[in-house]
Amino acid sequence: MSKVKPITAGWILVIVYIVGVIGFSLPQTKKLMPSLVWVNLLFTAVILLSYHKKWSREIVLALFLIGACGFLLEVIGVKTGRIFGYYQYGPTLGFALWDTPLMMFVNWLTTIYITRQVAEMVSKDIVMTSLLAAVLMVLLDYFLEPFAMKYGLWIWNSGEVPMQNYVAWLVAGFFLQYLFIRGVKFSPNKLSLPVYLIQLAFFVTLFLINR
Repeated sequence: MSKVKPITAGWILVIVYIVGVIGFSLPQTKKLMPSLVWVNLLFTAVILLSYHKKWSREIVLALFLIGACGFLLEVIGVKTGRIFGYYQYGPTLGFALWDTPLMMFVNWLTTIYITRQVAEMVSKDIVMTSLLAAVLMVLLDYFLEPFAMKYGLWIWNSGEVPMQNYVAWLVAGFFLQYLFIRGVKFSPNKLSLPVYLIQLAFFVTLFLINR
């Protein structure tokens, strides 16, 4: 896939997500679409990381640890309710371990990766970059939550998203970003900004459609 120009890969993702918006909007297909969410998440991650430059053991380890930390936060969150609030995952995100879909490993890895790179376009200070990246994560999650609840990706016990969730995302995002940025450096990935904007546009569009 890396032999394809990044702009072409970006347009492929745009088309995929537009098809997703249409699929979630049509009565004939909206019941099928949630079962394809994990496929899209994995596809996006594979496309994104295929354009990463200069792989090394340190980078692979760092990305694995980021994904693992995010997954463990979700496990603790589901089991205790003390991190994000009380919630449970539905069956649509694929195979789960400890009541937590393994795709959350991929989701955290991808989200941390792209928001770091977007933030680094704005700031070179490690603290400011970490904070901005965490804010970008919260922004994405704000529009993701209504989508996730509507289509059964996960369900909040209270029926609404608690403020605790966004605070936890901000705090956890900041510390993970800080450790990630401090621990490993790498060249910009030309797909990071497009992937972030595409995902944000996808969730914002469905948020407005379903209001």
